[in-house]
Amino acid sequence: MAKSKTASFVVELGLVTHQNEQVVLDKRFKIAEKLYNKVLYHAQTQLTELYKNHRYQDVLAERRLSIKANDKNRVTACNKELQTIQKTFGMTEYALHAYIGRMREAYKKHIDSFTAQKIASAVWTSVSSLLYGKGKKVRFKKFGQLESLEGKSNATGMRFKGDRLEWNGLILPVTMRANDLFVQESLSLHRVKYCRIVRKAFKGGDQYFLQLVLEGIPPVKRNNNTGMPRRQPAPNAEVGIDIGTSTVAVAGDDGVILKELFPEGASYDHAIHLLQRKLDRSRRATNPANFTVDGTVKQGVKLTWVRSKNYMKIRFRLKDLYRRRAVALKEAHNKTANAILALGNQVYVEAMDFRALMKRAKETTVNKNGRFNRKKRYGKSIGYHAPAMLIAIVKQKAPQEGGALYEVDTFKFRASQYNHVNDTYIKKTRDERTTFVAGQLVQRDLYSAFLLKNSQPTRNETDRTKCSATFDTFMAHHDTCIQTLCQSTGRQSCNFGLRDFQLA
Repeated sequence: MAKSKTASFVVELGLVTHQNEQVVLDKRFKIAEKLYNKVLYHAQTQLTELYKNHRYQDVLAERRLSIKANDKNRVTACNKELQTIQKTFGMTEYALHAYIGRMREAYKKHIDSFTAQKIASAVWTSVSSLLYGKGKKVRFKKFGQLESLEGKSNATGMRFKGDRLEWNGLILPVTMRANDLFVQESLSLHRVKYCRIVRKAFKGGDQYFLQLVLEGIPPVKRNNNTGMPRRQPAPNAEVGIDIGTSTVAVAGDDGVILKELFPEGASYDHAIHLLQRKLDRSRRATNPANFTVDGTVKQGVKLTWVRSKNYMKIRFRLKDLYRRRAVALKEAHNKTANAILALGNQVYVEAMDFRALMKRAKETTVNKNGRFNRKKRYGKSIGYHAPAMLIAIVKQKAPQEGGALYEVDTFKFRASQYNHVNDTYIKKTRDERTTFVAGQLVQRDLYSAFLLKNSQPTRNETDRTKCSATFDTFMAHHDTCIQTLCQSTGRQSCNFGLRDFQLA
């Protein structure tokens, strides 16, 4: 019987490691990478044999036909038969657990059985995306690419006891600030489900941290000086979010928000670009024989790469910059999520498929000048601003505030096209950032968020009655927000359409 999942949160603490302990951890992570790649190679081999099986291919084809015919009973029968065939080829999570158990015997002084099983589970997650999801390829871990190892419980293997981590003879104290009320309250009131060791890159090299996965809902963060909560629980009000690839618009009864996602990332991206160029120059200077005359890497031969000391210094600086950017991005999204939940805890957002938006366009089109349009879409913008991360954080935090996040159907709701005054849908181009509602100029994204906030219980369309009752209040908040953005001296996103308001 599958275990019931409970709510959980993570508390991160620093690990105190000396040189000899650092060497042991480095060795164990290297062994874990080797085990991961061995299990993945085994799974990939079995997967190839599975695809060659004629019965498996026949059942897959039958399942596709049953889905088209909407025959649910036959689809269920096909699924059961597919699982039976997969089991005969060892394509189950428990089969990979058994395989890594045999591989682990040579390294049992360093890797315990529970940690090895979690490594196999990570491989299964990758492989199952090919079997059941949208995955197209599995990837092996490069040297130093494995970033974390975790156990299955706090009873054996990795164990947190008092103020230290114990793991296969390794005892590592943790650093804990004396005035950190959040950590103290979390450890005293919540059970440790399991431990995770995380490796992070810094300028001077790798450092290790301990993440404790605790059971329950995290306590409200408090001010370390006063002991009071940093923010009050959000009121039981409705909030609409119109999320874009680089911006977010929020509408609530007590205010609106229109902002660019993580504008601070531009400075990080510029510094990363400079270090990447510096890294490439160093690699070319120390490996001139690996490049052709036109500067491209030689193909069809096995190349040996020399990495100088300067190259490794630059590489750690680059990895440190990536780490700091990720930390800053998550911190910025957490602040934005807190601001959203301060307006209300019943959150409505469009169901967005960001992965589809990242893909290149399939059709080749020509512009009015006769030139081919680029097939690139929003891959870089989504990668830089991580809008899906913001939605995930709001979805995680909303139940902690007594609310929930609701996704509306984009194709049925069509918030960007609707006008609640005349009850019409008018399709707009991407360049149209403003629209007229009841004779007033309105920012398009904020108005979409307003319509989402007033969604009907079915979440298929907006409630016109609620829109009419709250539209004047929304416009007051809208005008204040737009005026503040127009008067700001900082750079503003062109997606806001502020120029239309300045010309009006």
